[in-house]
Amino acid sequence: MSKQFELLQPPSDGISKLRFHPTDDTKLLVSSWDQQVRLYDAQQNQLVASHHDHRAAVLDTVFGSNGAFSGGLDRRVLAWENYSHTREIGCHDGEISALEYVSSGNMLLSGSWDCTLRAWDSRAQGGAAQIAKLDVEERIYSMSARETLLAVALAGRKILIYDTRKFDAPIEVRESSLKFPTRCVKLMPSSLGFVCSSVEGRVSVEYLNGATKSNYAFKCHRQPAEDNVDLVYPVNAVAFHPVHHTFVTGGSDGAVSLWDPDNKKRLKHYQGYPTSISALDFNASGNMLAVASSYTYEEGEKDHPPDSIWIKPMTENEARPKAKKN
Repeated sequence: MSKQFELLQPPSDGISKLRFHPTDDTKLLVSSWDQQVRLYDAQQNQLVASHHDHRAAVLDTVFGSNGAFSGGLDRRVLAWENYSHTREIGCHDGEISALEYVSSGNMLLSGSWDCTLRAWDSRAQGGAAQIAKLDVEERIYSMSARETLLAVALAGRKILIYDTRKFDAPIEVRESSLKFPTRCVKLMPSSLGFVCSSVEGRVSVEYLNGATKSNYAFKCHRQPAEDNVDLVYPVNAVAFHPVHHTFVTGGSDGAVSLWDPDNKKRLKHYQGYPTSISALDFNASGNMLAVASSYTYEEGEKDHPPDSIWIKPMTENEARPKAKKN
């Protein structure tokens, strides 16, 4: 099996998001605190293009139909058309924390610390781009879209589920079973539920109304310390395998774990990354996992390893769930 390798020319400041292209196995988008958005060819280990048109840290980026979108602390939503030039689609009244793209309607969704969720027609020019604005009760921390569903995680531990075809009100409102603030929410590939991670070393697997499976939560990304007390780390990132529907979590302990949600088991534990895992994503075929190792400042200002992006080849069976024993 090929070994994992480090991408050349990584960001120079905190890596906020990694996104593989939904159909092209090699294209990898990266946003970061150095105000840049980068496009890599992950297979060839090559930086293909980048732009520096944000005026502050970029917190999220997502592929569109003919390029990419990004948003962050400068409150602007930028379209990066054909990876050659940018234009401003619109803006929020607060920092933009999360983006998702719904290809069926050419619709870009943006979530912000201004307590609004907005929908944009990604093809429109100028002020006509905004097609919906929904007020939510708290700051938006994380979002996940899949087909016609959107999950939105709020600062107050609420999770809102929307049908992106109507978008007038959430179809479900949940309070996370985790007692501490949410770091990441990800819809399951089956669209039957979602996985949520928190700052306090826990993950919950939760099913939507109508599903026959039971919700559960578990501890992870912890290290034993003295006096039977665990060192507890935030779980910053979650990504589902596109074929086997297992998922990985990345924590501030610098480790990545692979989980089987149906059998409630950990399948693999990948450790030894230089610092906190800030972002994760599988490519469309599931044969590569991108891992961002980037200090997330839970221990304040201190010397830390440089930011790095690792591409881990995945064998065909590596992410496959174990067969249930009779």
